[in-house]
Amino acid sequence: MPNLAFYAVDEDWSAVLDVVFELDLFRVFESRSEPGHELREFSTAAEIPRTRPLMLLVNGAGPEPLARQVDTAAHTISDAPFHYICEGWGLIQLHYGGPVSAQELRLTHTNHNTAKRAAAWAATVPYLGEPAAWDWPTVTKASNKLNRRIRQMSVGKIGSHPVLPHAQKHIARNALRHEYGTGIHAVPAPG
Repeated sequence: MPNLAFYAVDEDWSAVLDVVFELDLFRVFESRSEPGHELREFSTAAEIPRTRPLMLLVNGAGPEPLARQVDTAAHTISDAPFHYICEGWGLIQLHYGGPVSAQELRLTHTNHNTAKRAAAWAATVPYLGEPAAWDWPTVTKASNKLNRRIRQMSVGKIGSHPVLPHAQKHIARNALRHEYGTGIHAVPAPG
C-alpha cells in the first residue's frame, strides 16, 4: 500500500522522523526549498525544521532526485525570485499535517507513485526521465516498512486512520470528534 494517512502532533512527528532514520533505508530531502535557497538533504532527524514536508529516496532504488527551480516572484510575497522542488518518480512523500488550532488536527501522510501511475504520466513530465529507471519493488517494500512502523506506534484509530500517542491526547484535550475534509475537528462540518 503506497500511502498511509494518520494523526500526529509535534512529538509524534519527531518520533516518525526518528523511525525514518532508524530504518536506514532512505536519504531524506526537503520537498520544497526555502525561497532563494538550494534543496537540503538531511542526515539526522534533529536537522529537519519542525514541520517541513519531506521526500524520501530509497537507497539504491532510483536516480538522484531532481531539484527543479520554480520562479516564485509572481506567486509569493517573498523577495526571492525562486525556490526548488524535489522531484522523482519513485520518491516517497512524507507530509506533516498536525494541529492547525485547538479546533482542528490535519492528517499526516506518506505516499508514492506506483510503476503503473508513473508510466501513465511519463509523457507528460519527460524531464523526470524513465519510470523504468526505478526499482519499484524496492520502493514499495521500503514504503510498506515505514508505514508498518508508523502503524505500530499508534494507540488507536479514527476511521481507517491510525492515531499516534500525542495526537490521541491532543484529540481528547480539545474534544475533537468530527472527521471531515483533511482532518478531525471540534465541530461538525458546516452545512
